[in-house]
Order: sequence, then structure tokens, then C-alpha cells
Amino acid sequence: MNLKVLLTVLFGTSVVVANVTAAKLAWFDLPLIGGVSVPAGFVAFGFAFLCSDLLVEYEGREYAHDVVNATVASLVVGWALIYAAIALPVAPFYEAHDAYATTLGASANIVLASVVTLLASQHLDVAIFASIRERTGAAHRWARNLLSTSTSQFVDTVLFITLGFALLPLVFGGDVMWGRALVSTIVGQYVVKVVVAILDTPVFYAVTSLVNPEDGESERGDDEVGVETDARV
Repeated sequence: MNLKVLLTVLFGTSVVVANVTAAKLAWFDLPLIGGVSVPAGFVAFGFAFLCSDLLVEYEGREYAHDVVNATVASLVVGWALIYAAIALPVAPFYEAHDAYATTLGASANIVLASVVTLLASQHLDVAIFASIRERTGAAHRWARNLLSTSTSQFVDTVLFITLGFALLPLVFGGDVMWGRALVSTIVGQYVVKVVVAILDTPVFYAVTSLVNPEDGESERGDDEVGVETDARV
């Protein structure tokens, strides 16, 4: 199986699944912080960050940026298709349309915040990971995986919650979250995401141990580290 194709598809799939499953709010009781609600899509988003890190590791910065851009475009198309499906005439015997529309039909505030946040946080993740990779070579895998993910997840959390629940509602309407509620939501969700980032580091080690990094670097540009080989498992 071609690793490049697999990671590309897994990244795109996990981003789309994360946006759909975010309709559910999970609840966690955190020490010192207390109860915090987190969109259930955080698991899929964590997996997406893992896939993007592996794409940089084996395919380089430029390709990973291209995959992020293509995935953002596919997410926009995906939301358009979801709204189109909701707008279709409802069969007279289908009684679950309201639940269907409520679950899948995210507000314009959330959709726009999600697209902007994905574009910013994933490009930042790729840039940080690639920068560390170029300086350390094959060593310190934990550093590039953990630092890139934890930093970009911070930006992801702050940007998404601020846009989706504070700024965009002022423009498009909706309940506005501000002050202590906004800060506590950001802190609580970020702590959960950092735990996920820590947990995916052993997975990153496992994958990179199965596939030799030097064998996995293919067709890099002059600014990339590595040699040109095919990455296949």
C-alpha cells in the first residue's frame, strides 16, 4: 500500500469526520478546571494532526501544505453538499428530518469558523513540524510531533472558539460568549487536546519505526531534508 496515498486520504477523511461528529458535545471533569464540554470531533481532529505530521515526515512541507489546501476545499464542498441534502424535499413518511437537520446543519458561524481555523492551524502545524525536522534530522521525533501539534492545537482552539462563539455571532447573529466563560472554554478544551497530542506521540513513534524515515522521504524540494525514494508499506 502506498503510504503517501493512505495518509492523504486518512487526513482528509478525519477532517470531514471531525466536523460532522463535532455536533455532539462530550463532557470531562478536569482537575483544577472542573467540568468542560468539548466537541466530540476532537478525537478525529487529533488524528488529522497526526496524519499531517506523518505527511511532512515522509513527503515534505510542500506536499503537506497542498494536502491541507485541498482538504479545506473539500470541506467547503462537503458543507455545501450537506446543506443541499437538508434542503431536498422530505418524504412524507420520513419523521427524522428535524433531528437530521439539527445534527448535520451547523450554523454559518460554526462552519466559517471551522474552515478558517482548519486553514490556519494545519498550515501552522506543517510549518512548525517541518522547521524542527529540518534542524534535527531524524532525531527527536517526539519534539517535532508534540511541539507542532500542541502549538497548532492552541491556535486552533483559541481561533475557533473566539470566532465561532464571540466574533462571528456579532456579525451573523447568535448568542455571544465573552469574558470568563470564553476563557474557561478555551482553557478546558485545550487541555483535553494536549492530552490527545501526548497520546498520539507513541503512535507517531510506532509508525515511523515501521517505516524507515530515510526510505519514506520522496521527491522533496531543495529546502527539504532527505532523499528521493518511494514511501510504501
